[in-house]
Amino acid sequence: MVRMSTLSAVLIAFTLVACGGKKAPTPEPAANVPKEVAKPDPKPEPKPEEKVEAKKQEPKPEPKPEPAADAGEAVVADSGFPATVKDQPTSLVTATPGTVVKNPPVDSPEWLIQQVLVAAMEPDEAKGWALFLSLLHEDQKYENALVSRRTMNFAASRRKVKLFLFEDPNLPVYKVSRVVEESPKQVRFFIYNNSEGGMPTPCEVRMDDTLKKWRLGICSL
Repeated sequence: MVRMSTLSAVLIAFTLVACGGKKAPTPEPAANVPKEVAKPDPKPEPKPEEKVEAKKQEPKPEPKPEPAADAGEAVVADSGFPATVKDQPTSLVTATPGTVVKNPPVDSPEWLIQQVLVAAMEPDEAKGWALFLSLLHEDQKYENALVSRRTMNFAASRRKVKLFLFEDPNLPVYKVSRVVEESPKQVRFFIYNNSEGGMPTPCEVRMDDTLKKWRLGICSL
């Protein structure tokens, strides 16, 4: 025990001599430095609300009225085959839209239309058919076409003839709704239909070069 104490004392003395007899300075505690507190990000200042000016609504332009049709142009919807040319004044017939045909000149286009009504009004079907047959254009007299025309078309004409009689249901008087000159040798009449909501009915009249007379083409009367 005495030796251990002596040895410890020698080591301490040797250490002091090596260090020049001075003790190593004890580090002083760091001065109390106030810690920096993290500042929160500044909130963006609210921007003043931008006033949005309401767009002024420009007034809608009023639709332009469509130009009125010329006096020479008819705006009547067709119930049959449409015309290939515009309506125009024609010297081929004397009737105009609105004409009531009562006593037309013999062999005129207006007279031919009237004879179609006379044939349909004939009580004797055979006599009526004979008259109707004499009114047809030569290119309408094919045998097969005549059979169906008599049994179907002429039979229908006899049933509905009163739809085209104007003023008096017992007389072959009719009213022209429209006239279309389709060529110098062809005119299409549209005959007034007195049924409720009825459309003007077309009937075609053509010049027969062989007979040099007006004759009946396609007719829906």
